[in-house]
Amino acid sequence: MELNYIASTNDNGKKLKEILKERLYISNILLTRLKESGGILVNGKITFINYILKENDEVKVIIPSEKNKFSDKFKLVNEKPNILFEDEYLLVVNKPAHMPVHPSSGNYDNTLANIVAYYLEEKGIKGIHIITRLDKDTSGICIFAKNKYIQELFIRKKEEVKLYKEYLCIVNGIVKKEHDIIEKNIARKDNTIILREVNENGDYAKTEYYTLKRDYINNYSILKIILHTGRTHQIRVHMSSISHVLLGDDLYANEYNIPNIRKLISRQALHCKEVSFFHPITNKFIKIQAPIPDDMLNLIINHL
Repeated sequence: MELNYIASTNDNGKKLKEILKERLYISNILLTRLKESGGILVNGKITFINYILKENDEVKVIIPSEKNKFSDKFKLVNEKPNILFEDEYLLVVNKPAHMPVHPSSGNYDNTLANIVAYYLEEKGIKGIHIITRLDKDTSGICIFAKNKYIQELFIRKKEEVKLYKEYLCIVNGIVKKEHDIIEKNIARKDNTIILREVNENGDYAKTEYYTLKRDYINNYSILKIILHTGRTHQIRVHMSSISHVLLGDDLYANEYNIPNIRKLISRQALHCKEVSFFHPITNKFIKIQAPIPDDMLNLIINHL
């Protein structure tokens, strides 16, 4: 992958290193790799990072390919992912429910990463870098970067990228408010590696919701959720904290002593429905939507 930049009047007299970090968002780790590979050029010549730029200097950065094979890390699965968007930098897929994103001690084979790894290796791409991830039983949009640099841009250019994530969920009980914002810190619960809880000593978390429909007969509500932060189990914890556990979420239903939470659906009723962002390379606005899966659609259409 190549990055190109032409020095402007404002860049005149600045060190190349400063431009690489401030204009091209090159991290210190990547900068070291670029120096080792000879991947920093000015006007077609390999150049030291202390070079003093002049107006109209042509800077080229050649990002080295990753060396490891996916087969060294993953048990590759020959199954085409459900692709929602793809270009030379990004792959966006629709993850089904009941599938982990990462291999783990409980599941080495049936994971989204195994499927994406096979797909990318067939294209000659040797890196898999997750930008957004979902819990095993949550369905919807996951974004993968095709190299580490693109992944880092979503963090280093956060204000410019403006990543927006919208979910659809179905919760136990009748939500009274049409719209609300939950701002409660979240931390890992003591003596567990899985459960999270609202805790003032935890990390700041902000969840916004809109009530779309209410089913008074079956006692549940359908919500649109906008995530402003990305804490583990954030939606599940925040909704539970206001006494509206997600349907199917027996993990947090047990914590709040809500029985029969899986009566209508066999997993937490949570789906990442839409993401949008300004592309970190092209700056184009990208909006991606994932269709609502059948198990949630059945509750939305047939029970109302």
